[in-house]
Amino acid sequence: MAATILIVDDEEFIVDLLATLLEDEGYRVLRAFNGIEALGYLERERPALLLTDNMMPQMSGLELVRYLHANPQLAVPVIMMSAVMLTPPPPPPIVFVRKPFDLDRLLATIEAQLTTG
Repeated sequence: MAATILIVDDEEFIVDLLATLLEDEGYRVLRAFNGIEALGYLERERPALLLTDNMMPQMSGLELVRYLHANPQLAVPVIMMSAVMLTPPPPPPIVFVRKPFDLDRLLATIEAQLTTG
């Protein structure tokens, strides 16, 4: 069975682009457009990876990650994306990817996280 990846970004274009890329690679993809919606998915099922933007309305990516750390039963490996460098950077094992990103490099990062995550 293919690994499930939850994509969270308030920009529908980004979610659709990443979902198409990952589905073409054989992954099952869940789509959320803010952190609150992502929590709903995480409470119902456990994806193999969370790929989240940071700057979103209602709940930022960092707030989402903090919530997951406070609730270990929801914890999954995380790749955080943002056009703005985070200061301080998110703590490991969170992987940070700066937007705009190279799709091949992002795919390699996702595959590495799924292998080691």
